[in-house]
Amino acid sequence: MANEAYTLAAQRIFTEANDGLRYELLDELCHPDVIIHDPFSGEQRGIEAFRGLLAFFRQAFGEQRTELHLTIADGDYVAIFHTHHVRNTGSFLGNPPTGALVVVPGIELFRFSGGKLAEFWRFDADVSLLAQLGMLPAVQPAA
Repeated sequence: MANEAYTLAAQRIFTEANDGLRYELLDELCHPDVIIHDPFSGEQRGIEAFRGLLAFFRQAFGEQRTELHLTIADGDYVAIFHTHHVRNTGSFLGNPPTGALVVVPGIELFRFSGGKLAEFWRFDADVSLLAQLGMLPAVQPAA
């Protein structure tokens, strides 16, 4: 039963809290001292840090939709393979908005404890994101 509840909670973070701009749901879904692991911002703690991470991406990508492909639950852990479909409408990492529609796959890992999210790891294809925004050269396949 925990797997189903944890799966639903993890999916809600994408579809309702992030895509639906309902950041207040994090109060319901997360431990107050939730640990956030993010390649851009490092390790942070607390619901406000999680809200800050979502808001950081939202200000740069005003249009967001997350397509959930596969969810795997094992005990207290849930992993979700997904694709973010976003439009760059605001500055990002000091660069002006491009207006580009960007498609970024990723796999996020969630750890639950006591029915709430205790730890979150973000593993989006950030190199692809930066390349699509023109911040890195496009990766060429090996010859």
